[in-house]
Amino acid sequence: MDRESLIKRIVEEKGDKAIPELVKLLKEGDSEVRDIVSEALFKLGNKAREYLLKEFHEGLKAQKKDDVYLLYVVDLLGDFGERSIVPYLYKLLSFYSFEEAELIIYEALAKLGEGDKVYDILRFFLLEDTERAKFGAQAAIALSYIDRPEIVKDLVQAIESGIFKGEELAILKQALSFVVMKNPMYREILLTLVGDNIEKYLY
Repeated sequence: MDRESLIKRIVEEKGDKAIPELVKLLKEGDSEVRDIVSEALFKLGNKAREYLLKEFHEGLKAQKKDDVYLLYVVDLLGDFGERSIVPYLYKLLSFYSFEEAELIIYEALAKLGEGDKVYDILRFFLLEDTERAKFGAQAAIALSYIDRPEIVKDLVQAIESGIFKGEELAILKQALSFVVMKNPMYREILLTLVGDNIEKYLY
C-alpha cells in the first residue's frame, strides 16, 4: 500500500482520532508525506483546525528557529481561514532566516485578509528581487489571494519578463488564471493589456 492510500485509510477508519497520528507524520515525515498529510488534515475540518491552532501557539512559545513543521501548520491554518493567528504571524517572521519561509507566512497573511499589508513585499519578490527566478512563482501564488486589480499587471509583467521558464512559468499562469476567474473586471484588465493573446497568459 502506498503512502497516500495508507493515510486515506487512516482517515477513513479513525476519523478525528487520526489527527494526533497525522500531526506526528507532519512533524517527522519528508516533504512528500507532509504534503499528503496536510491534505488529509484539511479534509478533517474543524477538529483538525482546533488541534493545529494549539500546535501553532505551542510553536510560538517554543520560539524554535527555522521550524519547518510550524510552517505547515501556518499554511493549513491559512487554508482554514483562522484569522486569530494574524497578529502572531508578523512576529513569526523573525523566527526564520530563509525567504521560502517568509513567503509561506506572507501567503497565509494574504489568505487571511491582510493582502494590502503584504502586497508590496510580495510584488518585490515577484518583480524586483535579485532572486526572483527562484522565489517569484511562490510570490505569485500568494499574490493570487489578494483582491487588487494591479496584480493582473504585475503577473503579466512577470510572465513577459522571460525570467520564468517551465514549471515556474506555469505557476505564474495558474496564479493569473485564479485572479481573473475571481473577478470579471480583472479579465477585462487582462484583455486591455494583452489583447487577443489572452490564452497565452492563462493556464
